[in-house]
Amino acid sequence: MVSLGAAAAPVSDKALVWENRTRSTSASLMARNFGNEVGANRLKGLGGELLKQVAYDGADFSQTVQQAPGGTQANTYDMLVSPSQVSQHGMGDNQISLSITTRSGAKVELKLDAGDNSIAVEAHVDGKLTDTERKALGELSDAFQKSIDGLSEDPPRIDIAGLTQFDSSALASVDLKGRVKLNANDTQQLDFHADSTQRTLSFSGPAGNASIDVDLSKPASWGSKEQQATALKNYLQQVDQAGVRGQGKGDMITMFKDAFTGMNSDYGKPPPASPQSIFLTDQDHALTTGLADFSASFAQTEVSSNPMRPSEKDSFAYDLSQKTSISGTSQLDRGVSQKQESHLKARYHEPVKAGALLALDMSPNSQNYKYNIIDDSASSSTSISYEKGVLAKASLETQAHQSIRTLKYMLGKLKDDQTTPDGKAMSRDLVPTLEPERYGLDPLTDDQRTQMLATLNKQIFLQSNPSAIPDERN
Repeated sequence: MVSLGAAAAPVSDKALVWENRTRSTSASLMARNFGNEVGANRLKGLGGELLKQVAYDGADFSQTVQQAPGGTQANTYDMLVSPSQVSQHGMGDNQISLSITTRSGAKVELKLDAGDNSIAVEAHVDGKLTDTERKALGELSDAFQKSIDGLSEDPPRIDIAGLTQFDSSALASVDLKGRVKLNANDTQQLDFHADSTQRTLSFSGPAGNASIDVDLSKPASWGSKEQQATALKNYLQQVDQAGVRGQGKGDMITMFKDAFTGMNSDYGKPPPASPQSIFLTDQDHALTTGLADFSASFAQTEVSSNPMRPSEKDSFAYDLSQKTSISGTSQLDRGVSQKQESHLKARYHEPVKAGALLALDMSPNSQNYKYNIIDDSASSSTSISYEKGVLAKASLETQAHQSIRTLKYMLGKLKDDQTTPDGKAMSRDLVPTLEPERYGLDPLTDDQRTQMLATLNKQIFLQSNPSAIPDERN
């Protein structure tokens, strides 16, 4: 146990009553936070310190604190203890739990909660931790605290990137659950899981809800760090473009982008491939994004902004996905395909004239507005295959479809209902690009080939705007 020493009781300006007399750095933080912070901020520093404590001694720990009854003297030498009165575990409005399973099978569980009247922390270790596992636990302490701090902000900030970077040789899985009271009416919740084959994240709150699943089971498809950074940037640009077109709210879009970045910014070191495994060449990688496959979506909380027509909701929902397939019987007879998809559904009100003030109420004079309904989709598919080591097929297909229906009301009466569709599709045979010598042209030099593959990789990404899709060509 990390101890403060016999003469050092946790100090606070308020008289406190504790669950037990166990003294630790965690207890000192509890005393300080109880006196200086409110709500979820009372967990400041506690998650990281508690995980460090477990990493140091591998022992169980439990402590709860609340304000002592009136008339009790503060800063007494001994800790005022009342176990039956202070068993407040799980009673706070703000609750965080972290569960970690090690490679040896040990399980570490941390629980923290804070409310108006108490702070409680608990650590339990089921099994014996090795030195390597304890070191790996300690290395996650800062990341654990960052995730708590981000969730406690208003608006919340999703900061789980550090929790994905656990030492997979020592730890098998990490699970984080959180529920934080943002204000008198709103609560933010989060559920995160990571192991060697997958990462999952979901969160919900007043701004909306989101879900992100990342598949780590096909490391052969992962590209270089540079390629992954480019792909991540492109996907985030798609989210921004959808936000502008569908008039998405900034808080929810920012939370989703932070979460998506954290889930995909670093997959760690891939496990060693077996000699029989199919690996991707530079040419194959040029036709993929380099990111792990994923499925991601988020939706804003619907709002009825027009009291005269409450069924006209303002809403925004967006989903994004990538799926890769690696097939074949050997390296010489292999196939690689990948599909990226996105879908936007949004509804929103806007003034008839740009720049005018929209103030909808029950009066007919306020009912001059446009109600827009958006339904967009986009996809990009690549495929490449080989027979006996010879390129057999290679293709790129890209399409984007946009639709906006605009209902125009004047003095509350429908004056116009117009739907404007737009779309474009492109299909391209890539064999002439990859091997021009088949068509009577000079073969590419090494430098030309490197440049060609880099250029081709930039062309495979999603394009949600039909006008951004080039005409068909070889």
